[in-house]
Amino acid sequence: MFTDVKDTDVYDYRKSKEERYGTYMRELRRKDHSIKKSVRTALGYLDIYIYYPKELKTNIVYFNAHGGGMCLSNFELDMPYCQKICDAIGCIVVNVDYFVAPEYKFPKTYTSMYEMIKYCNEHRDEFAFGDAKFVIGGNSAGGQISAAVIQLEKQDHEDFIKGLVLNYAPCDQHIDQTKVIDQQKAISPSRIHQYQAWEYNDASEIEDPLSSIVNSDPRIYPPTLENTAELDSLRAGEEQFAEMLQKQGTYVDYKCYSGCQHGFTHQELHEYNAEASEDAWKRIEAFLKKLAKNEGRK
Repeated sequence: MFTDVKDTDVYDYRKSKEERYGTYMRELRRKDHSIKKSVRTALGYLDIYIYYPKELKTNIVYFNAHGGGMCLSNFELDMPYCQKICDAIGCIVVNVDYFVAPEYKFPKTYTSMYEMIKYCNEHRDEFAFGDAKFVIGGNSAGGQISAAVIQLEKQDHEDFIKGLVLNYAPCDQHIDQTKVIDQQKAISPSRIHQYQAWEYNDASEIEDPLSSIVNSDPRIYPPTLENTAELDSLRAGEEQFAEMLQKQGTYVDYKCYSGCQHGFTHQELHEYNAEASEDAWKRIEAFLKKLAKNEGRK
C-alpha cells in the first residue's frame, strides 16, 4: 500500500513548507513569550513551550498539539493561538513540539506525548501547575494525537486528563471520498496517502484505535469539544466520533462550520476564515472555562 512513497520524500514536502512559512515562523519565535522546558522520554527530550497568564483566572493547563500531517514540526504556527487562549481566559497553555514521522513512526509520537504529559502531572511543582485540571487538544493531526493520548492514559489506569479538544482532527484513517462536498477544497487523497505512508510501518496500523479513533472505546473519553469544517475530507469521521460519544452519554460539544475548509482557524493558511476562526477559538475558551468550573459532564 505504501511502496510508492519513500520516507525521503518528506524532505521536499518540508522544504516547501519552509519556503512558505519559514520567515513567518522565525518572526513568531522572536516575539514569543513562552518559557521553554524539556521533558525526557524514551525517545529523548521532548520540548514544550509554556504560556503563563499574568493572573490565573481559569484553573486549567491546556496541552496543545499542532497540526502537520504527523510529519511537520511547525509548532510555531500555533504560538499566537496558545497566547490568545492564555490571555483571553487566564489559563496555562502548553504548546508541544512533539516527535514526528517518518523519523518516529507509529506509535512513537503518541507514546512519547503521553510520557510527557504524565511526567507533567507527576511533577506539577516543577512547572507551577498546582492543582489545575489537565486538558489536551489540537489541530488536525494534533487532535488525533490528543485522543490517542487519552487511550494510552486509560491503558495505564490513570485518569488525570479532564477534557479533549479536536479542531478538524482525523478520526478515521479511511477517508470516504464520496462524502466530500468539493474535491478541490478538501485534502487530496494523494496527500493523505503520503501522510499515512510516512506515519505507518504497514497498512494494518491505520486500523489501530490510536490511528482511527472511531475504532476506540467511546466510554473512555472525557468531555469533548469538536470544531469541524463542512468542506473537509475528514468531516465524516469527526461526525462519527461525535455520535459515538453522544450515544455513550459523554458530553460532546460539536459544531460544523459551513463553507469552511481544513485549517480554517489559522490566519497564515489560505483556508483561513476570519469569522469562523474567531468563533472556534472562543468556543475552545468557553469550553475550558466550563471544565474549570466543573460544568462539563459525562
